[in-house]
Amino acid sequence: MRKTAFHLLLLILLSFHFGCRDRIILPVQEEKEFFEGVLDSSGMELTPGTRGGSFIRADILELDSLNIVTTRSRSVYSVLKLVFEGLLSINPITGEIQEGIAKDYSIINNGYSLLFHLNENIRFSDGAPCTAADVIFSFEEIYMNPDVDSKITDSLKIRDKLITVEKLDDATIRIDLPVPYRPFLYTLAHIDILPKHIIEPLIKKDGIEAFNRGWGNIKNDIHNIIGTGPYYIKEFKNGEFIKLARNQYYNKRDGGLYFDGMPYLDEIIELLDIDNESKLLKFQIGEIDFYDVTDTDIASGDFETLLSNKSDGNYQLYSGGQTLRSNHFLVFNQNPNTVEKEKLDVFQNLLFRRAISLLIDTKAIVSDIYKGYAYIDFSPERNVSPFYRNKEAPGYDIQKAQNLLDQIPLPDRDGDGYRDLPSGNSLHFTILTNKDNPFRIKMGETISESLKNAGLNTDFVPADYDVIVTKFLDTFEWDAVILGMDGSIEPNESSWIWESKGTYHLWNPYQERPHTVWEKRIDELFALGRTTWNFNEAKAFYHEYQDIIALELPVINIVVPAELYGLRNGYGNAAPTAVTYNAIGLMPYLYKKKKSGSKIIIIDSKKAKE
Repeated sequence: MRKTAFHLLLLILLSFHFGCRDRIILPVQEEKEFFEGVLDSSGMELTPGTRGGSFIRADILELDSLNIVTTRSRSVYSVLKLVFEGLLSINPITGEIQEGIAKDYSIINNGYSLLFHLNENIRFSDGAPCTAADVIFSFEEIYMNPDVDSKITDSLKIRDKLITVEKLDDATIRIDLPVPYRPFLYTLAHIDILPKHIIEPLIKKDGIEAFNRGWGNIKNDIHNIIGTGPYYIKEFKNGEFIKLARNQYYNKRDGGLYFDGMPYLDEIIELLDIDNESKLLKFQIGEIDFYDVTDTDIASGDFETLLSNKSDGNYQLYSGGQTLRSNHFLVFNQNPNTVEKEKLDVFQNLLFRRAISLLIDTKAIVSDIYKGYAYIDFSPERNVSPFYRNKEAPGYDIQKAQNLLDQIPLPDRDGDGYRDLPSGNSLHFTILTNKDNPFRIKMGETISESLKNAGLNTDFVPADYDVIVTKFLDTFEWDAVILGMDGSIEPNESSWIWESKGTYHLWNPYQERPHTVWEKRIDELFALGRTTWNFNEAKAFYHEYQDIIALELPVINIVVPAELYGLRNGYGNAAPTAVTYNAIGLMPYLYKKKKSGSKIIIIDSKKAKE
């Protein structure tokens, strides 16, 4: 059962600082259940560990390249983030920006420039020093090179203008921006610094294709694929495994979440070409140490098997909060060019959308369809984002919904049991969803039945995903649809949905200007949120936008699935969250516990005395 202390514990985590303070070692309190049989990792804190041991995963299904810049595989990229790092990084627990290769940064030139000082003695895994020259090379010759086979260049453009990067000395970098742009800090966490001494000679000899197609090619030597991250690629066998070993040159990173001796595990092994069914079995019998629970596992009942086999399998199941992967929502078409005028008036009526929200029994959907492993939340952001604002759902209330529909008004004029438009014509609409998603099909059936009980003549039609996308984004010939979208840590990454000019402004895309006062305000809030460098100011702006979305309901949230993980017993710092894909960001902190040791937690001694 979900604990109400979750958000309080998260706030404690956000305020916890790992500095040079006196410390006391105290025993950890009993771990808490988040859902029945699933532990809540949010209140756990990362602590110093001991070196040794290995960890086996099986997360890569398709391996196209080991080039972190050109790979199209999200899972490959996530694994390579253990090998490479950027000037900045993302705290794997809080989702906040922290330092990486840079030990600090400052905002200068009235917000138009960023100044970075690099950590001392940063080295690549071959021992070569990483200096400002590597940073300049990475940006100018790779990421800002239009001939490089990557879309990253687009992320370095602000208002269609590229940033500029300048080396001030071997340890100092300045980045100039076309306009002040706070989300660029999150962009920098995904811009990995590459080894100039390895890649530049390849390009000089054979051109940029030596980087695009050669460096990182799984048919070539992989030993020159090196970064400054906590691990390096020790061995690779195509179709079998990738072995990562501890980077002996990895040392203290000032400004980040770092403990002496990191990373702790000697070796991380990624098994390749393991299908989901085999992966599930291998986790339960102890052949791999990590399992990423999918919706399919819940729908098929495999997750119940995982729960019942915890003791025999020597593993534990954790919730990492709301997933950053797809959620589920219902949206009505408010495009004036494609929806018949009288029906459009209904879809644009806030009373109608509020009535619909009251007719969606989210609690029943969570318990009956998601078996309890999902969240009810009307915020457009996820609760693992530092910008999140909790917005409670209104709850299921058919009588309140009926009253709102009566106010529009939508009476049943002909006595057929269904509500009619003011003109007397029947109000009829179709809800679409993709037929390859069993959860959405069940949701659609449940919601459609509830709407019919309230007198709304609704058809529910599962369809091919490609058909829905064509209707949704090209022809706009649809009434309502149940779909989902990925979440993010930084709200601006979803601005293309919430801003009126956004390409995927779901309910009415491609607006030349906002059609409502509240849409105009959301546009203003996103502009303010991305141009202030003050985190608290940005948080306030993004909180207001979440308030507006929850009030106006252009998108009606249904549920957000929980991010569920399985992790082998015997490892310290087992605190997986949804912040980093497949808990990869946790790996440098994970350590093998000593058999005779006990779990510890480190707290501030001043607080202990109080």
